[in-house]
Amino acid sequence: MHSNIETKPESVALTKTVKRGGCAAKLPAGALSKILQSLKLTRPAPLLVGMEKFDDAALWDLGDGRLMVNTLDFFTPIVDDPVDFGRIAAANALSDVYAMGGSPALALTILAFPTAHLPLELVEPLMRGAVEKIEEAGAGLAGGHSIDDETLKLGFSVTGFVPATRAWTNANAQPGDLLILTKALGTGVLISATKEGKAEPEWINEATASMAQLNRVPELVGDLEIHAATDITGFGLAGHAMEMAVGSGVQIEINTDQLPILSGALESLRAGILNRAHKTNLEYTADKVEWSQLPAEWRWLALDAQTSGGLLLSVAPQDAEEVLRRVRAQFPRAATIGRVLKPSTQGGSALRFKAD
Repeated sequence: MHSNIETKPESVALTKTVKRGGCAAKLPAGALSKILQSLKLTRPAPLLVGMEKFDDAALWDLGDGRLMVNTLDFFTPIVDDPVDFGRIAAANALSDVYAMGGSPALALTILAFPTAHLPLELVEPLMRGAVEKIEEAGAGLAGGHSIDDETLKLGFSVTGFVPATRAWTNANAQPGDLLILTKALGTGVLISATKEGKAEPEWINEATASMAQLNRVPELVGDLEIHAATDITGFGLAGHAMEMAVGSGVQIEINTDQLPILSGALESLRAGILNRAHKTNLEYTADKVEWSQLPAEWRWLALDAQTSGGLLLSVAPQDAEEVLRRVRAQFPRAATIGRVLKPSTQGGSALRFKAD
């Protein structure tokens, strides 16, 4: 018998139904990467990008000048409002296609729903929010799969397309490039602060609006020289920038004074509000990141697991000013946060954080 059969969908506080929300619920990156690297996989010839460099999505050569982009993403509730959760879940999944330079075309739903704890009517506002974002992206929802589970999880498998000459990966950053981040950081810690009842409403409103915004960056700058891109999600800015540096064979330097930050994020970190992902991301980046003498809250900010975070673009220096100008028309918090350097001849870190 359903324990809350009389509960109205709009009155359910979704974040109270799970221990971890959003991309902070990901498995630890370090342990997962070791497992995946042990697998012996057959590589079909048309598969141009798989999981060898932990890119955002797979690229499949269609043989006609186009590449197909395939990805999937799902997670537990990150906000209480079901419509907003649907919007964020869809925007987050669509982001991986944008991170490869592509345009989304088709989405399939992944839904785990706890019928013993939540009213089934809640599915309607969840999907209404998701469809809003999928259609805003110019894609269509074509079905999906659902199961009865102990905790609510929502996500999407997304297929998109990109001209082969305009595809982005996370593994082609070049020395001299400038790094542009399109959204402000801090969603992970703000979600934790919300669960602890320590977040101001205006903080959550700003974070929710940021997470629900589509990363429609390729259509703004696809004609300019973007050498590499990735979206900042569960492994934090540090983890994803590190993967870009390692995959590209370069060193990346990020200036923390230039980072865009969501309201309340630093205050929450200074108050000691952390989650499991902060520590697993620290372990994942431990031997490849140099932190200089940064205060603890800045280090935790760089390790903060983002949900539907921004794109990190590695841009040819002659195009960086124009890229930033165009991107800021849709993403006013976008900022140039660092640069790409030649790899150190003496080994050392792949990623370095500093403050002016």
